[in-house]
Amino acid sequence: MPLAFGMKPGAAAAALEIPLVRVSNRRGSEIYYAESAIMPTSLSPRDQQLWLQFRNGRLTGWKHNWGRPLTR
Repeated sequence: MPLAFGMKPGAAAAALEIPLVRVSNRRGSEIYYAESAIMPTSLSPRDQQLWLQFRNGRLTGWKHNWGRPLTR
């Protein structure tokens, strides 16, 4: 199942098949990220982070951020 606006955090994590990590929790506005290692066509490993914005518990937007170091 792909991401869709209005999803709750648990449904978004299930759709991505990756746990979400909460980064920010302001009243009514939460930011999470999910990350995984991928292998692009150049065969050099890079990391992929997906940032997700939730408002009042519902997904309102997301942004990919490739090539940044893992934060583990």
